[in-house]
Amino acid sequence: MTVGNELAKEPEKKRPPLMSRFIIFSAVLFIVILVAGTIAFMFSMRQIIRTNKDGELSQLLEIKRLRLETSVENEISLALMIADSPLIRSFFKDPGNPDLRRMAFEEMAANRHAFSANNIFWVNDIDRLFHLNDDDPYLVDPERPDNYWYRMTLYENEAYNININYNPDLNVTNLWINAPVLDADGKPLGMIGTGIELTAFIEMIYKDYNKNTEVYFFNAAGEITGAKDVGSVAAKKSINEELAYLGADVLAGARSLAPGETLSLEFPEGRVAISGIPLLEWYSVAVFFYSLDDYDSAMTALFVLTLLVLALVLVIFNIFISKLLTPMRLSMEEAEAANKAKSAFLSTMSHEIRTPLNAILGIAEIQLQKESLEQSVRDGFEKMFVSGELLLGIINDILDLSKIESGKLELIPGPYEVASLIGDTVQLNIIRIGSKTIEFILRVDENIPARLVGDELRIKQILNNLLSNALKYTEKGTVRMTVSSGEIDGKDEETMLAVEVSDTGQGMTKEQVSRLFDTYARFNMEANRKTEGTGLGMSITQKLLRMMNGEISIDSEPGKGSVFTVLLPQGIAGPDILGKEVAESLCRFRTGGRSLKKRAQIKYDQMPEGSVLIVDDVETNLYVAKGLMGPYGITIDTADSGYGAIERIKGGKTYDIVFMDHMMPNMDGIETTKIMREMGYDKPIVALTANAVAGQADMFIRNGFNDFISKPIDRRHLDDVLKRLVRDKQPAGEAKETAAAGHSAAEEKPEFPDIARNWTHRRYVEAFLRDANRSIAVLEEFVQRGEPHSEEEVRICVVHTHGMKSALAYIGNKELSAVALKLEVLGRDNDVEGLIAETPPFLNALKAFTEGLAEA
Repeated sequence: MTVGNELAKEPEKKRPPLMSRFIIFSAVLFIVILVAGTIAFMFSMRQIIRTNKDGELSQLLEIKRLRLETSVENEISLALMIADSPLIRSFFKDPGNPDLRRMAFEEMAANRHAFSANNIFWVNDIDRLFHLNDDDPYLVDPERPDNYWYRMTLYENEAYNININYNPDLNVTNLWINAPVLDADGKPLGMIGTGIELTAFIEMIYKDYNKNTEVYFFNAAGEITGAKDVGSVAAKKSINEELAYLGADVLAGARSLAPGETLSLEFPEGRVAISGIPLLEWYSVAVFFYSLDDYDSAMTALFVLTLLVLALVLVIFNIFISKLLTPMRLSMEEAEAANKAKSAFLSTMSHEIRTPLNAILGIAEIQLQKESLEQSVRDGFEKMFVSGELLLGIINDILDLSKIESGKLELIPGPYEVASLIGDTVQLNIIRIGSKTIEFILRVDENIPARLVGDELRIKQILNNLLSNALKYTEKGTVRMTVSSGEIDGKDEETMLAVEVSDTGQGMTKEQVSRLFDTYARFNMEANRKTEGTGLGMSITQKLLRMMNGEISIDSEPGKGSVFTVLLPQGIAGPDILGKEVAESLCRFRTGGRSLKKRAQIKYDQMPEGSVLIVDDVETNLYVAKGLMGPYGITIDTADSGYGAIERIKGGKTYDIVFMDHMMPNMDGIETTKIMREMGYDKPIVALTANAVAGQADMFIRNGFNDFISKPIDRRHLDDVLKRLVRDKQPAGEAKETAAAGHSAAEEKPEFPDIARNWTHRRYVEAFLRDANRSIAVLEEFVQRGEPHSEEEVRICVVHTHGMKSALAYIGNKELSAVALKLEVLGRDNDVEGLIAETPPFLNALKAFTEGLAEA
């Protein structure tokens, strides 16, 4: 037998049984995935449609509620303002006076266009003639049942009332706002009001949503107050009757709603969303009916195609690379779980450690205020305070390093004032000199741009690390900080910010310099065993500079000192430069700081004959200011707006000092002060401002202020102002007597709210939460509306970010306060696009902070 015959008779190679089973398994798996995936898709699509519609209906009701309430609130404010006009009051007292009648009619006509519906009505209780714009008046009969609004407005409500009526001639439903006109004794003289056409408002809703959605408004009794079919309103049809078997559930659900809450219900044919309108004591309901058209979308075809591709890929994956990727997948899952656990741990530790630590620092500082402490006790509290600050710094460094290494730290660039950056950095670090014989010298180039664009918070962190290290490792000699800037080739809108920090301290060898940026690196442990710190600062500094495209260089020699130079590219926010005056003002920081003991002690001279008025639209700020002035025994009044301050002055009140917030809605502090000065008020007015950069004092003086205090309020500055403008103006004998008595009382029982304790001070927290929630609502509406925005809307947004900046600083959240400052600067620069982009992360952080604070 030949070899060829033997090969010819050799049987064919068969596919291994294991592979055959695997192919069959893959084919079956493919079919199962295809069928199961298609079925799952159909159910998923159904659920997605329901979920999306649920959110869409809730969002629809919330947006329309906000628009309706905002519109009504604006109309109410305008009506109340006109009703409070002296001219209108005079005319309503004497409607027969032709001159008053002419001027009053002119004022009515001028104010008519301020209302959204361009109409205004008024009724005098003397002649009871109903005037609507320029139409012929008619006599109102208060005894007619359909004129119930007349007596209700004048004799039953304290401020205003709202009523609904249906106009059969025009086939529309109107919402009427009635504001009473009262004389000085509160006696009704008549009323002023306007109308909002609900029918047009509802028709606008239907233009934006499909035919499967129905929207109704109804009151607590279940009567429909607004609907597409105005006949339902005219007939006072019940929501129970309109929605058949759904009506009872809708009405019951509405009555169970808390303010601001939205309820969603499902029924076989669709979904229902219910929301309250607290201002009107109404409810709104949106009803969506399911339809097969909801499944008619490109997503269906795309999903089926994707399912086929995924099933095929799954088979190939199982055949060829499943064994290869399984270990990798397991490793990635383990790494991700570990990263999540680390993030959760850091977040928890941050809150759990910072909260008691802030209390420790606050209690230590409060105790150091007492002059009667024994020296041994004072020394203990000083060591507690210093150790607490050190521990807080270590915690911050560890958290920052962890964020950077995990990629969780994000830069938040924005415009900032260079003078504030330098001043804040020096102020923070100069107290580190303590009892050391160190001369601190600051040099600032007057040609630096006045405003730059960058992450101010992180730049301060870099400068703080450099300056604190220089002061920490220098026992005697000189520490010098030089700040300048230079051009960047080809980039006219950027500058190179250069900061040089030099010292005559220990210095380092070349080997030590090469290891300086290693994590936890520290040198000369024998010589520096008493030096506090973790060695994280320079590692964090280098990483932050890399994130900002900056660089750092070091020149050091043992025994002679070190020179650190930072070059950091920054955007230019305007054409102004720092200037000679501001640069020289900053450079006056020259010598070593004061000890904690001297910094902490304040003598609270009693001023019982004194009185002050604090004007601020943020309740948190009012609370803080009152708490800081409490130890002086001074009489304190407050006003939450410029209008409130003017009303107090109009009422004949005078104060030793009026503390006036700078930025307030509607009428800011400068405008309020001008009006008060025009009224002849000549007592001292002191500005409260968070924009206390160089040159601001002149601006306030030019606008009628006597002085200004920056926020967060510095106790020493406040003490100086109170003693200068209140205590020193009392009769000599009286001032001396009250000061001595007050000093004794202060030593015995210095009870007043302290800022450092406010994490656990519930009334303060409650005030802060009210301010924060109000600002969150305003900022959310601003972002959701999108562009374009009016100047007034941007200004209101700036006012709220400004208020949150101060409130957050008072309560201890300096990082979030810095972000609020960036938003404020964006608003001031009218950078609406940047403001809309940067606000959502701030809102999320603010919400998380307030929720944690509320639960604490």
